[in-house]
Amino acid sequence: MARFLLLFLLIVFTVLFLGTYLPYWALMLLVSIQAFLVGARPGSAFLGSGLSFGITWLLLAIYISIQTDSELPAHMAVLMGIKNDNLLWFATGILGFLIGGFSGLTGALFKRLFEKKYEGVYRRG
Repeated sequence: MARFLLLFLLIVFTVLFLGTYLPYWALMLLVSIQAFLVGARPGSAFLGSGLSFGITWLLLAIYISIQTDSELPAHMAVLMGIKNDNLLWFATGILGFLIGGFSGLTGALFKRLFEKKYEGVYRRG
């Protein structure tokens, strides 16, 4: 639980403060590195990083849309055939969940490559 919370908070701050300066693929790399360094289990890393990335992107999309009062989301919704432009917020959150989740899972599984495994009494030659 402590690793989950640590990973969650690290990724929230990374996405909030570096997300405006870095592309999404650089954020994915940073999330993978953070999951590797924290050492969370793969399921915990997927859920923690996915939730933190997705919730942060969802809240940022809502905040930016409300602050700027832009017509761009409405135009994008018309282009995509969506009747309600607010559904784009949730699409952004789901996309953020998938990007963050698979990045965290990659870092956690990469960590497993370097863990020593007990092979039993007889080693395979």
